[in-house]
Amino acid sequence: MSTFIAATGAGKVGGAEIADGVVAWLGIPYAAAPVGELRLRAPEPAVAWSGMRAATSYGAPAMQAQLDFAAGASAGLGGAPLEMPEPSEDCLFLNVIAPAGAADRPVMVWLHGGGYQMGNATTSAGDGAAFARDHDVVVVTINYRLGALGFLAVDGEAHSGAFGLHDQIAALRWVRENIAEFGGDPNRVTVYGISAGAKSVANLLASPLAKGLFHQAASSSGGGDHVATPAQAADIAARFFGRLGTGPENIRRVGAEEILAAQNAVGSGMSSTWIWRPTIDGKALTTRPLDAIAAGSAAGIPLLAQTCVNECFLYELMAPGAGQQAGRVLREYFGEAGRDEVLAAYAAARPELADDPVRLGVEIMTDERYGIPTTRLADAQSAHAPVWRSRYDVPLTGLPTSIAPGGVLPAMHGTDGAPIWNGGEDGSVASLIHRAWGEFVAKGNPGARELPDWPGYNVSRRATLIFDDPKPRLADDPNGAQRAAWDGREWPSGTWWSLDAHG
Repeated sequence: MSTFIAATGAGKVGGAEIADGVVAWLGIPYAAAPVGELRLRAPEPAVAWSGMRAATSYGAPAMQAQLDFAAGASAGLGGAPLEMPEPSEDCLFLNVIAPAGAADRPVMVWLHGGGYQMGNATTSAGDGAAFARDHDVVVVTINYRLGALGFLAVDGEAHSGAFGLHDQIAALRWVRENIAEFGGDPNRVTVYGISAGAKSVANLLASPLAKGLFHQAASSSGGGDHVATPAQAADIAARFFGRLGTGPENIRRVGAEEILAAQNAVGSGMSSTWIWRPTIDGKALTTRPLDAIAAGSAAGIPLLAQTCVNECFLYELMAPGAGQQAGRVLREYFGEAGRDEVLAAYAAARPELADDPVRLGVEIMTDERYGIPTTRLADAQSAHAPVWRSRYDVPLTGLPTSIAPGGVLPAMHGTDGAPIWNGGEDGSVASLIHRAWGEFVAKGNPGARELPDWPGYNVSRRATLIFDDPKPRLADDPNGAQRAAWDGREWPSGTWWSLDAHG
């Protein structure tokens, strides 16, 4: 087997061909292991090594209760499952996937999802080979710290509460300094994420530390301002240390497994989603992300922003009763009068759901968690750079009737990931969305020959390309009446389920 050698600032790495014409370097440390005294501290440079380091197996994912179900199913270009080490506190690794012989090629840096508490670099992306092969770009996929080890705000610690975000910035800095050795152009870097990774994209657009480290951004199922307020961060920390049974002064003396156990005691399972998220730490984030973006923090950076038509049907499927939380959540945000106004607006906008409070609640959840935050992100950035907005509507078909009556489920959270990364048969919607993302990364515009005219997004029209089966279509301000129900309303992004319900 041929060895492909590249030099990084910390030492040489040897990769291997993983598919015809595609080379990968796996498990490259982009920062020092965040263990011991470096636990809950900003990432330090990777420790240098001598000789050549074999880069043919993945580095350990971040500590988590279990490997993300999507990560466990991640596969290579040939369909074989990827072998992943056990999660570890020593997790700051990245992977580079490039066309053989690449030089000065555009770069896409991938930020995985998983609610800031699970997943790894391959989640949704797999080995990245299809994207590198089809679009002649260099792909970089990264791990970053998750859960309490990535996002616990510790009283007395400088700039704590956002170290998972600091990790992402350190990885982007590594890309700027090293990617030319792997055939990439450090001046043409697109950062792309899904779910928590997409919310991270908004944070990076806002972060003064990320300025100049990337040149385009793409977001699937994200949006802005999914950060913890100081009060929320303090509440989560108090709950965490109560479960840990010791105080912040001992946070570097307990084992990583004890930290994970305390994290899971605060909340576990699908209903724990959104407990862990970055805090405005005064360094990586200095203000609410959307405020910074609206003020021009990412001026000149084109943005491609997408959501799925029924994002939160996934949560109702995995944690029945999710939609029933809508009334309580709206009341906590806006009071009883505000709750009733939003519920009435949705019942009027979606009369077919007016007598189905669960489905109506899921629709509200979809907009509150993803739709409205993404619209507001697009609104803010469109004043300073080109923006394209899209929605993924392609249903899941061929499912067992025990899961889906009729074998069909709506497009929901994360279901656009596989077609974006891997495409599909020529002429299929999957092939079109794969090509659109490739065109954006390579050329700065997602328009492709087979797509309808896709104008840039602005607040007066809100033009949105709907990726639907059998073919995409353009719509102006889709579900505009639902969007208008949130106009003028602000709320702190938090959990959807009550933390007290976890005990």
